[in-house]
Amino acid sequence: MAGKTKSQKKKALDMRSKMYLVLALCSVMLLVSVGISLVLIGGIDLGGADAQSVSTVDSASMVVESGYNKEENTIDTQAYTSTILEQSADAGDSYVDETLFLGDSNTARMYRMFDYCSYDNAIGSVGMTAKSLVTFACVQVSTSSGYITMPQAVAKLQPRRVILTFGTNDLNPGYKAADFVKNYRTGIEAIVTAYPSVDIIVNAIPPIGQQHSNQSLTQTQVDEYNKALVEMCQEKDWKFLNSAEVLKDSVTGYAKSGYVETSDGIHLTRTAMDALFNYIRTHSYITEDDRPALTTIPKHTGDKDAVVYTVPVVSSSSTATATATPEPTEEPADSESSE
Repeated sequence: MAGKTKSQKKKALDMRSKMYLVLALCSVMLLVSVGISLVLIGGIDLGGADAQSVSTVDSASMVVESGYNKEENTIDTQAYTSTILEQSADAGDSYVDETLFLGDSNTARMYRMFDYCSYDNAIGSVGMTAKSLVTFACVQVSTSSGYITMPQAVAKLQPRRVILTFGTNDLNPGYKAADFVKNYRTGIEAIVTAYPSVDIIVNAIPPIGQQHSNQSLTQTQVDEYNKALVEMCQEKDWKFLNSAEVLKDSVTGYAKSGYVETSDGIHLTRTAMDALFNYIRTHSYITEDDRPALTTIPKHTGDKDAVVYTVPVVSSSSTATATATPEPTEEPADSESSE
């Protein structure tokens, strides 16, 4: 009897061990299944994705322009030698520091997402159009209780020069280059009126990718607008920063590979920003500083974006979050927001 009892106890232990083994195998299989699912939906960072490259649109919604001719709106640089900024010695970080950058989301990315400038010398409003320069109150400074317009901010911040980068959000098949330039010119004139000592530099509209997320945008119209901007600058004795020549692929005419986010084909990447700021420093415009004695300069403390999204395209500022589904804002109703 003693031998039989011992044999029965040993058999019971074997069954328990098998149960534990089965449970362990099931647990492992469950963990593997969950892990695979998270990877498929993007829940795990595999280490190869840039934090700024988070997809904001479904790849199926990307559009491709047909019939683009990169030679159609080529700028004749020889015809605008007094207007287009030529290559110069590297003006260094001091040149950037004494410049105020004004623009839309690509300008906002310069200081909200990247570190090419700071709140001290940049103001960006996501989704803002050039034709909203005069009317859209989107800047908050330490001496103002509410928001003020960019021209009003220039008068308060008293920069030596401004570099404006607008136009992407103005792109629309029904918005002609002549109307775009007319409205842009009105906005810049408001800046000059507010602070006559400032030097004006109009930056080229950045190129877009061959695939992008907004069917209203075409590289054909980008080129057409840029050509019109050069003519505007020559007429008004402003300077044109032809940065598109370093951002565009010479073969395709679109943005160089890796220069716009693969998620939307519109927003400039850090690699593109490197190229852009190198171009800015080596195509400088330095005149005699004829500004009156500077008064107390307030701090730029916040921005208001022209559109609000649900997935960030730039990091949040102190007062605004830029993100991918537009909602109504205080920007004039006739504006066409693209980013």
